[in-house]
Amino acid sequence: PVLLLMLFGLAGCQAAPPVPYDVLTARIAAGEATSPGELDRSFRAAPDHVERLERLAELELQAYAILEDEPLKLGSLGTAMLDNYYGSLTGHYVLARFYRHLENAEAADLHEGWVEQIRAHIKAGARLPDAGADGKRRPAKARQRAAAERTEAADGTSRPTHLTLPYLPAATAVEAQVYALTEGLTPVGSIYQTSGTVPLALLLQGKPESGRIVALQFDLTGVYEGIRSSLGASADDPDFNAFAAVGYLAREGDSAAQTAVGAFLASQERFEDAVNWLRAASRTGNLIANTLLARIFWEQARATEDEEERENLLSETLDNYLQAITLGSSDAMYALGVLYLNGHFDEENVAAGVPLLRQAADLENDDALIYLGHLHYTGEGVEQDYSAAREFFAEAAALGNPLARRTYARFLLDRAADQASDPRAAEWLRELADGNDAEAMLLLGNLAARGQDGKPDRRAARRWYRKAVSAAPLEPALVNEIAWTLAVSTDIDLREPAYARAIMDTLMNGNAEARKRPEYLDTWAAAHAASGDFERARALQAEAVAIAEDDEFAEVRPILAEHLALFERGETVSEAVP
Repeated sequence: PVLLLMLFGLAGCQAAPPVPYDVLTARIAAGEATSPGELDRSFRAAPDHVERLERLAELELQAYAILEDEPLKLGSLGTAMLDNYYGSLTGHYVLARFYRHLENAEAADLHEGWVEQIRAHIKAGARLPDAGADGKRRPAKARQRAAAERTEAADGTSRPTHLTLPYLPAATAVEAQVYALTEGLTPVGSIYQTSGTVPLALLLQGKPESGRIVALQFDLTGVYEGIRSSLGASADDPDFNAFAAVGYLAREGDSAAQTAVGAFLASQERFEDAVNWLRAASRTGNLIANTLLARIFWEQARATEDEEERENLLSETLDNYLQAITLGSSDAMYALGVLYLNGHFDEENVAAGVPLLRQAADLENDDALIYLGHLHYTGEGVEQDYSAAREFFAEAAALGNPLARRTYARFLLDRAADQASDPRAAEWLRELADGNDAEAMLLLGNLAARGQDGKPDRRAARRWYRKAVSAAPLEPALVNEIAWTLAVSTDIDLREPAYARAIMDTLMNGNAEARKRPEYLDTWAAAHAASGDFERARALQAEAVAIAEDDEFAEVRPILAEHLALFERGETVSEAVP
């Protein structure tokens, strides 16, 4: 919308430019060199910059609408843009296309040169989310909060939450899309987001000629400030926030805003309203909107007991995933592939599940790689193939996916799979451990105990186990696994029963839910037996056996009974772990 885009110039106060804007542009016309940064500073200080930006915004929207279909009209539009602001990326971009169409190489080269300079200026202004406005890294706790914000903001919109996208400065959403075009990307999806440091950001997904979709993130703080000013809100007005800004944009027909509103309404379970906004956004070819629609319809299909309604909702799910796939979404390929494999569509579609996963994996979709690894690991739906499973897990881990890195380590540790070591596994886990990932510490302990990087290093193993417990002393599964290893391992030099009992005491006395689980009681009893307290071990194991009378524990009853018999004979449990 014109008003919102023009008001970018109201945001921020720059130091006075070295020369007035009109003087600077006159010098450019005379052949003198200048930089995009100097142009930007001078333009913001110009007394008529608001009026210029208002006209520029109108022209940007017109030009973008006819960019592909009517190149001859771009000449007058581009010239008018540069008359308003010579540093306009969109203006130089459309003029370069116009002159290439006319085969005027000299003029095209001039504007392409400016496009490259402005692109470089934008890239130079990139800022990581864990940096403040001054570009300096924030304290660790602030970085952790930013990471949580990124994960929440990216939910359902951009998959790689383990990656950090820098904020690129952009004057308008149109400039952001043109920037993507200059990177060889076709914009196929967008959504507005917010965080503690950037009140309004645009997540833009672009499709290259080949390969996976690329995500770009733009800082539109200026647009946010402009909307606030246009609505007469003060800087500390509690009624104005990112939601108000996005709502305004959505009502003006902005697809990224409509998608953001739909996503928010869906999170509030206001599905009918969410669908209306997302349908509007999807009409412009926004794959994020299609993906969110597919998820909503799928959840509704699962919830309904009306067979006809369910079929209609499944049809909507399929249509939206297929549309997103057409736009290049590997997320949609993965999601639909999983639905196919689980038999949620016609039986003949089950066979299409694995090819869809492979298609997504070819685009480096780490979720698809992990799932394919799992299928080949277990032999579900495909022939069991440990070599293929290893390749899929390793490729996903190499992409930086934390779950893949932990899964790959567990796969390498599986005695049944009988895999050779991979030094990368420990390196990847150390990166996670540096971020206080307790499970990564546990797995590093297991690798050290097993000697995956050489001969067993039991001291290092125990050190990693202690770090893991310190990081998550009441995490039942983690503490239980470590205690079990230290209490029952056939590697006598690895055992540390007193410590195993101590950490289980802390867990079981501090976590009421864990106290009700027979598998944790089993470990607690084994730790007491390993410490020589068979009376306490028998009492705890009897408690585990009693709880296991419930049907959900039918599979573990024989094991629990066997361990109770051992304790009654004054014997301990021994097992080849880790």
